[in-house]
Amino acid sequence: MEHGPDNTKLEKLMEDPQKQEEFIEELRKSQLFLPVIFSENMFEGIEDSKPGDVFTLKEPSGYDINFLTDNNGNRAIPLFTSSEKMEEGGLKSSAMVIYVPDLANMFKRLKNNYKYIAINPMCEIGADMPIVPFIKLFATKDEEPIDIDLNNPESVATMVCKAAYENTGLFVHDINLPNEWAEKYEIGTIIKEKGFVDMTNKIGQMTTSHRYAIISNHVANFSQFEDGTNWNLHTAAPNSKFKVLDVYEFKGKTQILLLHLIENLEDFFVDNGSIDKGYVALARKIFEESFEKEIIEEVNTKEWLKRCSFPIGMDDEGNLWNIDD
Repeated sequence: MEHGPDNTKLEKLMEDPQKQEEFIEELRKSQLFLPVIFSENMFEGIEDSKPGDVFTLKEPSGYDINFLTDNNGNRAIPLFTSSEKMEEGGLKSSAMVIYVPDLANMFKRLKNNYKYIAINPMCEIGADMPIVPFIKLFATKDEEPIDIDLNNPESVATMVCKAAYENTGLFVHDINLPNEWAEKYEIGTIIKEKGFVDMTNKIGQMTTSHRYAIISNHVANFSQFEDGTNWNLHTAAPNSKFKVLDVYEFKGKTQILLLHLIENLEDFFVDNGSIDKGYVALARKIFEESFEKEIIEEVNTKEWLKRCSFPIGMDDEGNLWNIDD
């Protein structure tokens, strides 16, 4: 029988990339299992205790975090939603059950020793987060400001921006845009789309005037639910925010390159130092090469183009949405 906190809802939210905001809110009030190694003398004499006795820990007592090390040598703090998940992950260890806000306070003094937290590592479904943004979720207004220097490789901003580009895919959303609308996408602008954004990773020759190329590592993959359409359908959740990385015209057509931003951490992307020039160059190359490819019929049908017929981040009159609404 499973003992400890019930994190069933948190585990369910981890399965759906579109529910990041709900996941964060549930995480804030959760209790998680922290694997630890207790000091040898911590429970000295407990074998002589009787039922009902009050046992006092011997001094000095304490524990160390049973941390993990990834392939790059970075230390990660493992956290589990249940003892069953610890077993699934193959980690045999003592553990403490701690409220997540208390964990964040504890990790403030450890942030220079660990790179990230790993929730349910080595399990079928898990989640990673750089440790400083994790701590920031529980910061108060009176606490010292977070380092947002993008020139500092150890700053929070650098780590957050790096996380946005890691394990990404490139997706496209082709559309016919009036030029006066397209001109509103200025490099460095952060935009917000209130509706779902459909896209595909099938990249061929365009039949429209404009193409949104979207870099993302957290769109939902709905291709398995398609019924013969063969779109390779991927979708960004409503209220997603994007940063305009590039606007590139080639042979009379225009590509607007967007970076799908991490939920609740958009402030770290205001500085244009967050624009990765390597990704811009690669996206331009892929765009140019697409002119030599065949038109992919499945993503040029009337039905697909209708799904992609609305401008990202704009209303039906070409006005950019207010990102704070």
